[in-house]
Amino acid sequence: MFDDMDELATDYDDRVRNARENKGLSQSDLANELNEKASLIRKIERGDTLPSDKVQSELEDFLEISLSAQGGSADDTEWSGGSSTGSYTLGDVVKRKD
Repeated sequence: MFDDMDELATDYDDRVRNARENKGLSQSDLANELNEKASLIRKIERGDTLPSDKVQSELEDFLEISLSAQGGSADDTEWSGGSSTGSYTLGDVVKRKD
C-alpha cells in the first residue's frame, strides 16, 4: 500500500525556503499564491510541520521543485529478519531492554 508513496526529503524546509527566495517572494506572498496561511509557510520552512500531500503538491508545482527524497539510504533496505520459513515471530521484531 505504501510502496508507491514518495518520502518527504529531510531537507524539505531548506528546499522550500531557497526556492521561495530565488523567486523573490516573501512567505506571505507564497502563502497568498497557494491560498494558505503565512504561518503554515513559516512552520514548513522552520521544519516545525510537514506539509500535507495537497500543500506539498502545490509547493512543488508553484516553486518548480521536488520535495521527495530521491533514492534511498542503506537504512531503507528491505528488512531481512525472520525465520527460514518466511514467517515472523514477535521475537524477530521486538528489541529487548535488558
